[in-house]
Amino acid sequence: MKRITILTTALAVLCLVTGAVAIDKTPYKMREDFGLEPLADATLQYYYYIPCPTYSWFWGFSGWSTGDIIGQFFTVGDTPMGLNSASDPGNCHDLTGFSFVDFAGYGTIYPGLFTVEFEVYCSDELGRPQGDALWTSGPYESHFSWNDITITPPVILTDCWTVPVQSAPRFLLIARHIGSDATYPAWGFDNISDPIRDACQMHDIGCLPALYPRPYTSHYDDVHTGYYGVNFEFSEPYWFLDGRDTTEDGSMYGFVELAFKIALNCNGPSTEPTTWGRVKSIYR
Repeated sequence: MKRITILTTALAVLCLVTGAVAIDKTPYKMREDFGLEPLADATLQYYYYIPCPTYSWFWGFSGWSTGDIIGQFFTVGDTPMGLNSASDPGNCHDLTGFSFVDFAGYGTIYPGLFTVEFEVYCSDELGRPQGDALWTSGPYESHFSWNDITITPPVILTDCWTVPVQSAPRFLLIARHIGSDATYPAWGFDNISDPIRDACQMHDIGCLPALYPRPYTSHYDDVHTGYYGVNFEFSEPYWFLDGRDTTEDGSMYGFVELAFKIALNCNGPSTEPTTWGRVKSIYR
């Protein structure tokens, strides 16, 4: 787990990411939902989906405080955990939508209590936001199960191609808890420990094998999902442990990823600076 320099902050974050207190973790079984594919040229997700044999295990994490920020950063061109091939980093620069899962679904039942707001930023290689938000959803009340959000007009990610150095567009998608209660949503995370306990084959059909624990045996050097505090209080995100992992370093089951899936269209790079005002003006 990443080093935390302020003791009081360290205790709070340690409780959050290790599962000692702070957030509630409930395991769920459900099937994957592939509803975003018709909306986009390419999709990308980092969470494990391990059929056992026709369902997979997820975690529902709840118990948030108002202002808490969680998020996941993406690098266009990464090979997804899923049935799709990698997107083209030179051309897939239009973020057209994303999906996530809420295992509580109280947002539509109690509007204003469990409201969230999504934002998109360019990101560095550690998942830290760079510059101003490229897009803000406004208040959103999530419903039970998979939520699909379409972004119209799309967020153009070309400027994120050159932050901090030119490689591939990298951006951060965050959810900010702005409701007066904020205990929910029960955000969906992938679940590594239950498939292991059920003796399911640790393989995500048609794509990368599901290796654990992350990040020690993962295909990626870092976990993409993190807790950012309030108003990006921390310079780097802090990873979330699997709900049954009792270690501090994730050596038992490892860290988990938000069940976020992004949708991209591949229209080539933009030739103008990307600002939300400019993007809106294109589609007026």
